[in-house]
Amino acid sequence: MTTTAPRPATGAAGRWKEVLRSPTLRTWVFYVPVAVFSSTLAAANWDARRSGPGGVEQAGGLSIFLWLAGILIAVSLAWRRRYPVHVALLTAAVTLLLPLDPVAALIAFGSLAVRRLDRVVAGVAGLTFLATLASTWRDGRATSTEGSFWQLLLAPPGEGAVLEPLSWWTTLAIALALTATSFGIAMLVRDRQRTLATREEDQVHQQVVAGLNDELARQAERERLAQEVHDALGHRLSLLSLHAGALQMRAGDDPALRESAGLVRWGAEQAMTDLRSLLTMLRKPGGPDVADSIPSLRDMALLIDETSRTGVTLVSTVQLESIDELDDLTSRSAFRIVQELLTNARRHAPGMGVRILVRATPAGGVEIEAANHLLPTAAAEVVAGGGLSGIATRVEQLDGQWRCWVDEERVFRAAAHLPWVPRRPDTPAPATWQMEEAQ
Repeated sequence: MTTTAPRPATGAAGRWKEVLRSPTLRTWVFYVPVAVFSSTLAAANWDARRSGPGGVEQAGGLSIFLWLAGILIAVSLAWRRRYPVHVALLTAAVTLLLPLDPVAALIAFGSLAVRRLDRVVAGVAGLTFLATLASTWRDGRATSTEGSFWQLLLAPPGEGAVLEPLSWWTTLAIALALTATSFGIAMLVRDRQRTLATREEDQVHQQVVAGLNDELARQAERERLAQEVHDALGHRLSLLSLHAGALQMRAGDDPALRESAGLVRWGAEQAMTDLRSLLTMLRKPGGPDVADSIPSLRDMALLIDETSRTGVTLVSTVQLESIDELDDLTSRSAFRIVQELLTNARRHAPGMGVRILVRATPAGGVEIEAANHLLPTAAAEVVAGGGLSGIATRVEQLDGQWRCWVDEERVFRAAAHLPWVPRRPDTPAPATWQMEEAQ
């Protein structure tokens, strides 16, 4: 069985729902027309009550003035959100002084009660009640249904044209009921807004809690991986350094063996240093000391010296301009790319010379080129392993360009270009990566 999602409301009902959701449209499409209509009805009833022999023209002119005043206070409801207290006081005062109906005053008072509940609202409530009471009392003084809305609404069927004015307790009950209804609707709207705000706040809190739970789970996983890496690789590297030191002590008068053992020991110690930095980064990825432990282009000379000491024939060209103004991420990524290219050459073409070029300038960006001959038994094609794939990923993340190929002379060539990204002014310059000398 398939289910379909509920469709949004269409037709007249749907359009009215959309109108009522918008405060501006709700004001101009609903509140203002209702207030204008009620003011027109009040002016007409007042005109009917005032009409009499010899007073028709004067009553008609005053009713027009009264109608215009009603339109003005109806339009003033458009500013009840920006100036709620002023609009509520204006509408209540005009209703109290002029023979108008209290619709605009009740709407303004309800809008004010939605936004605040304090002594000012209590004072406005009293003034609104007096205005409603005065308007109801004036309307209830009429003795016919032609000049009174409440007489028309409350007159019993079959009654004659002449009616008794509304009693004082009926007038008081009507004023109390209208004021209480306006306040009750305001409280319902206020409670609904609080419910929606609380629901949105709960959703935000749930998202924060979910994010914290995910981060805690990732942190626990990082801690577990860091511990496993430390126990496994740390133990093996420590043994390697220990055995290399013993071999260096037993080398005797063989300088080549002593140098080789020293390089192995130094490499193991450097690997331990890198391992500690990587474990710190894994456990505290946002720590301030982690970034300083990652090498960058500032340490390119140390990387070239390290590679040369391993016995690799290396021809290097390094040109670095304004390197302190280069973004840290770009600088560190460029260092890792060069490091991986040199490692790739030592691993897949041992004994072959390597040529490396690193040029970093604000005008040209960061250019990295590497070239080395392939072994006679190696296939003349590029096999993208984890190292080359990692380089391609780094270059892609920095919006750079990457290419590697084997030319006709069986020379593996690689070229990368990274755009120059200036360092932000508030970012301190990183410290230079330090390498320990071989013992």
